[in-house]
Amino acid sequence: MQYSLGIDLGGSHIAAAIVDEEGRLLYKKTCQTDVSGGVKGVAKDIGHLGQSILKELEHKKGGRVQHLGVGVPGPVHPQTHYVISAPNLGWEDVDLFSELLPYFPDQEILIVNDASCATWAEYKFGALQDYPNSMMLTLGTGLGGGFIYRGETFDGGNNYGFEPGHTILVADGELCPCGRHGCLEAYVSIKALRREADKALKRYPDSMLLKDKSLDPTMPYTIRELFAAAFAGDSAAKYSVDLYVHNLAIGIASFIVILQPEIIALGGGISHQDESFYNRLREAVADHLLAGARQPVPRIIPAKLGNDAGIVGAAISR
Repeated sequence: MQYSLGIDLGGSHIAAAIVDEEGRLLYKKTCQTDVSGGVKGVAKDIGHLGQSILKELEHKKGGRVQHLGVGVPGPVHPQTHYVISAPNLGWEDVDLFSELLPYFPDQEILIVNDASCATWAEYKFGALQDYPNSMMLTLGTGLGGGFIYRGETFDGGNNYGFEPGHTILVADGELCPCGRHGCLEAYVSIKALRREADKALKRYPDSMLLKDKSLDPTMPYTIRELFAAAFAGDSAAKYSVDLYVHNLAIGIASFIVILQPEIIALGGGISHQDESFYNRLREAVADHLLAGARQPVPRIIPAKLGNDAGIVGAAISR
């Protein structure tokens, strides 16, 4: 049995695990992401986390790892391995690769975009299996994504990857963490959803979201509560969720017109909703497609691998 080490570097947590040939996880461990020490501090945390897992694999199964992949929240330069930009980490042109070398001298290291990792994992082991032209979008702190074209990850002519969150939805609109204005991410991230919900709650103070709660950030409503309230008819929640679905549908429709995927899988924290959300989203997407051309609506479904997709994809990327 061959094993690889997959590491998913997120804005709030670092998760790592051994991944076998069937995409199964062993010895998963996590720690908080602390960017206060810069890239050296993050590399140290990854190194300690990864080495503890490698030692556990060797002790319990006598196994060794030749390859490790690290998924990062931003594009990666294909030659230098630099993380070009990771706004949610406050990084720009960061050499994470070199900082990791002392911690993993016996392993081949690959730095990959995290959403591309998740997409590849879903294609090999999850919701996108058997669909060689497919797409995944991750709805969370930001908006990431990946595109599978003819059974391979599509990274474009310059290998910078697929960055759906930074297409422009509104010219000169809301400020995005990337520094530009009007990016789709600025309208469909968790932060954006909360921003609009908080505005709506000021207009609808009788909302069920405010019962026994407050807008104090130490006592926030959850995203699940927000969606449940929306589908129960709560005015504030319904307004913010409807606006969210509207903005997301416009973005998805644009991707469909250009890329023509057979299927789209949604991952990330916001994707964990019931079928009511997906039905509403499919209808909204259809409303923004080419009616005259009878543009078909691809299947839009939840991803299968959950939060482990990034780890699996990083481990199996080559």
